[in-house]
This record gives sequence, C-alpha cells and structure tokens, in this order.
Amino acid sequence: MQFTTISFPGDQAKYITPTWDQLDELTLQIAKQIKVKAENFDLVVALAKGAWPMSRSLVDYSQIKELASLGVKFYKGINQRLSEPSVYQELPIEIKNKKILLFDDVADTGESLRFAKDYLLQKGAKEVKVATLLYKPWSVVEPDYYGATTEAWIIFPFERREMIDLLGKSWTKQGLDQENILKRYQQLGFMEVYRSVC
Repeated sequence: MQFTTISFPGDQAKYITPTWDQLDELTLQIAKQIKVKAENFDLVVALAKGAWPMSRSLVDYSQIKELASLGVKFYKGINQRLSEPSVYQELPIEIKNKKILLFDDVADTGESLRFAKDYLLQKGAKEVKVATLLYKPWSVVEPDYYGATTEAWIIFPFERREMIDLLGKSWTKQGLDQENILKRYQQLGFMEVYRSVC
C-alpha cells in the first residue's frame, strides 16, 4: 500500500495520514497472512491506545475469539521517547499457557513491542507472535505479521485532535506563526477537526 508523504520546510519529520479505509485494508491483510500460515491464537492482546481502534476488526477478520488490552507507554510527544517503557494498564485476564497475538498500530523503535512480548511471556503465555498495521525498517522487532512499511511519522485518523496540539506546539517553538501553522493543518487534512473541536 502506498501513502502520500507530506513534508514541510524546516521540519525534520515526514508525515503520512492513512485513512480509516486504508487501516481497514491493512488489518484485513494481517488476517489474510494469519490464514495463509494457518496459525491459531487464543487471544489478541491490543496495546493501548494505538491498537484499540482496529483490534475489533482484527478479531473479526481473523476469527480470534478473545481480545484484551495492555497499556505500555513509550512516547511523550513527536519523536520524544521515554528512557524505558512502562506498564500503565495491566491485563484484565489470565494468559497462562495461551498463544497470544500481540497487536499494535506501528512497530517504530520496536522497544515497546519487545517489552510487551517479554512481559506476556513472563506472565505465562505459551507463545507470543506480533502483528502491527505498519512497520518501520529500523524497528528492533520485525512483526510476524504487518500490513505495510513506512519511514514516516504516522498520523492516524483516531489521533488528529491530539496531533493538532502536539504539532502546533512544536511548530510554534520553531517560530511559525498561526497562519502558516493553519496552512500545514490544511495539508494534513486537519481543518475540519480544527474548526469543530479546537
């Protein structure tokens, strides 16, 4: 799947803005890969919050019966990582001896996926495989299943309001005025959200 990359003068990051339909297609691709390998999982563990929106589609397409969530935090802003990940939301169920598909929106550094996989194994999981919608080639974890690769900063449709705040603050620090920030929001497709809730 190809995404349009957006970049701005003076901004080191490059951005992609996948649509809901594109995320659905990536999720379907993961389910197809699981079917081809004929793997059976007892449970999908979705990493909060990024995996939540598409985890329901994943369990539907793959026919994996159970879904739980684990909260692991690694980022505090655009390209701003914490020194190490931490669990802020524990698993609500027992996973001992279960074969788990760990699911997230993106494998970026891969550190949170590695941390979460180790955590699940320490909790007694029999086996843990990893699936992500998108995969960045420098990730320390290559997912067993993924929809597409990218090197860009990904702005998901379920986080546009959050990104308006983060990008606005970042660009203001870079010296951009409000008019130019709004032009960038326009290029990223943020204006409807900006006008409605900001």
